[in-house]
Amino acid sequence: MALFRSRDDTMLVSLTKGVRLTLPADPGPGRMLDACRQYRPEAKPHRKNPGTIYADGDHFCLHPATAIGPEIANRAGLPADITCAFFTDWDGAEWGKSQRDRRQIDRDYIDRSKYLLGGLAARFSGLWYPHPDEVTQPLRAYVFTVREVDAAGLLGVASRYAPALALGDPRSDNVITLLGGGGVAQVRYWPPLPAALPKSALAAGPGAPEVLDPSWTFEDTALITVDAKQPAEGADPEVARAVGAMGLGLAAETGGVCVDIFGFRVRDPADLIIRAG
Repeated sequence: MALFRSRDDTMLVSLTKGVRLTLPADPGPGRMLDACRQYRPEAKPHRKNPGTIYADGDHFCLHPATAIGPEIANRAGLPADITCAFFTDWDGAEWGKSQRDRRQIDRDYIDRSKYLLGGLAARFSGLWYPHPDEVTQPLRAYVFTVREVDAAGLLGVASRYAPALALGDPRSDNVITLLGGGGVAQVRYWPPLPAALPKSALAAGPGAPEVLDPSWTFEDTALITVDAKQPAEGADPEVARAVGAMGLGLAAETGGVCVDIFGFRVRDPADLIIRAG
């Protein structure tokens, strides 16, 4: 019986049980850093290790790409196009902490990795683990804005992207609902607090508002949600692009910011394509 795992066996465990991001190609540190900054604008290169990124601007380290050979990829059950993996750690976050605190820190960072790695996977056509619950729910784009929108204005903009949308029944909390039967199934406008339900329950992943203008207050910020009928993970790419295009269009018309389910700023409709696997 071998006392130590081979390098391949260690890699196999990392690719099947560990926190990881796997991609068809290495985008390079510049593009990866730019993508991380759509989640946390303060993301920065590691101060000592070239190619490693403090993806949250703090302790969350995303290490450079590790090549995956065809044999290991096959043993790990990865698709044939996957060629590299990115692994993580929480550099220095556990220093000086008790064992109980270290366990909690691990849980917190693993939970954060669900969103951070998910957003990166969407932007680079890859896969990741672990997944947040949001990927099993209808695909959604979020638009945060400080401009108030009325029903006619919302319908006017949204119908450019989904002509079948129609106004739903009025609500006592002033939430405006548009309903449709195509790729975009529902659009909702949630007025600033306290006019509507608290938006904290609707926010896109941990800390999504960190990509917003810091001068915006929660009480002044309205929220528009754009929903598809299909689950986020594995949604038809054309449906995902339609949701993303409408989100970006609404953001442009309202001076807002479009955000995906992972809490990343959306810059291209294709950012909402979440590969199944």
